[in-house]
Amino acid sequence: MDTEAALPPILVLGTSERVGSNWVLDSMRHATTQHNEPLRQQLGRDHPLAPLTSAPPGAARSPLATYWVEVFRRSKYHGGRHILKETNLYFTAAPFLDMFPDAPVVVLSRSPLGVASSFTRGGLWGRWGYSTIYRRIVAMTQDDERFRWSELVPDDDPYPPVALTRLIVLNAALLAEALSGREYAHVSYEAAVLDRRSAMSPLAETLPDVDVRSTPGPSHGPVAVDDTFATTTSKSELVARLRPGSADLVVTETARCLSLVRDITVPEAAKTVRSWLGGANAYRQATVITSDTPTPRPPTTQREPSAPTPAYVHSSAETPRWRNVLVSNAEMVEFLNELVDAGFSTTRDGVNLLAVPMPHERGGRLHPSHDGWIVSPGYEHHPAYWVTWLGAAAYALLEGARLPTADELDWLTIDTEASNADYRVGDVTPVTEPGVTADAVHHRVGNVQSWCGDGPDDEPDWAPVTRYLHGAAWNTPGSRVEVVRRRSRTLLGASRGVGVRLVRDAARRHGCPPREIADRLNRWVAALGDRGRLPAELDREAITLLS
Repeated sequence: MDTEAALPPILVLGTSERVGSNWVLDSMRHATTQHNEPLRQQLGRDHPLAPLTSAPPGAARSPLATYWVEVFRRSKYHGGRHILKETNLYFTAAPFLDMFPDAPVVVLSRSPLGVASSFTRGGLWGRWGYSTIYRRIVAMTQDDERFRWSELVPDDDPYPPVALTRLIVLNAALLAEALSGREYAHVSYEAAVLDRRSAMSPLAETLPDVDVRSTPGPSHGPVAVDDTFATTTSKSELVARLRPGSADLVVTETARCLSLVRDITVPEAAKTVRSWLGGANAYRQATVITSDTPTPRPPTTQREPSAPTPAYVHSSAETPRWRNVLVSNAEMVEFLNELVDAGFSTTRDGVNLLAVPMPHERGGRLHPSHDGWIVSPGYEHHPAYWVTWLGAAAYALLEGARLPTADELDWLTIDTEASNADYRVGDVTPVTEPGVTADAVHHRVGNVQSWCGDGPDDEPDWAPVTRYLHGAAWNTPGSRVEVVRRRSRTLLGASRGVGVRLVRDAARRHGCPPREIADRLNRWVAALGDRGRLPAELDREAITLLS
């Protein structure tokens, strides 16, 4: 792969979650294409690069797992400047950094005391399944290659803030060791709260070719229903709100773990971890009274409305017919189950081919089960997201439709205000847009971005084929500049803010049966076993099969 003329991606790596990454990402959103935790979110545990992988160290990759890695790596050197944000890489930190040896690195850190406060206030330990994560990390440290870290995470059923502290120190130590001898910029959460401009200055020094805006724009509009992921709000002081006695436990456990790290890793890495995880003294401590069982977040609507019957409507005589509503979760699940019944496995070797299953409290609404794919109750008529381009194109084939081009979407969205963007609601809303009739196109801008049927036409031979995303999502800016800005993803890319909008040309009437679609997809997966073919050639074959 010849990437000499290409700019490497920017790696934004957190010592844990809740380190204020949106502050940093928003300062560069206008100049970059951003990918939020692709390894953690998009890979299943069967993949060797998944942070919580069940594969033993050094396990061989299947052709499909290898294809995913190669496409992922190559695509980040083309199509503008990319940012890869990852937190909680754990033992994947070193191989991830090795994938991008020339990439500038930004480390985001926060004191375990501050992270524990954020987790306590949001009930995140339970909501995000951290007890399962802790048990998985304990199991991973029993392997010979990882055993030296086992003392940091003993299997002693710890109190959640104590267990969280151990995970933070372990992740930070593994990251510091992986970064040994490599330059990086460091942004401390505590410093960013107290003096944003000064704290962000290392970004400009490390990334002189990127227009880093030191003060991201404030959020606008009403307060989000669920602000779990909206960390862009302004703060002027540091307050640790924990249950009585918890703060002392976190501080004590932090000191214990840092002492252990000195004996586990090299002195330089141990010193780095201590520096990253300092800052507890900057917090004013306060007590928060919360239940041991976190209160589930309510859906964005009290009652799931019925969706209008999907139909293809004219926006003008000169354009194709547009599907009036985005593809819903219920429709996507029905399609996925039909493919499974036809003999197509939607997830293989840790690679999610059509849709990415995520826990409900992480925003996931599509879930595989013993009885097939299911939808989170109450979200049947919300738009499907975390759908890959492959999944979107396959669904279009089912309906005898296609994905629109970016130019067509430019036209559709002219003079249209975003219905749900900039974290105004905190999640997607149903596919039915209030006040819009069934013979019109709902959510022309906002709610989710849309996969396009076309992509850049200047991709070099070594780069994989990508397809455009268009529009604004509930968690992205809704300005016209952002709506029409060209950015693209690989065919197996997916995110929480990208869904499926369809158009139908006059010549198209009949859809393709699920069994035929399953056969085409199986043929493509089988073709990945030919190691002599470039990813772009395989991508073009997939596009042809789904046309």
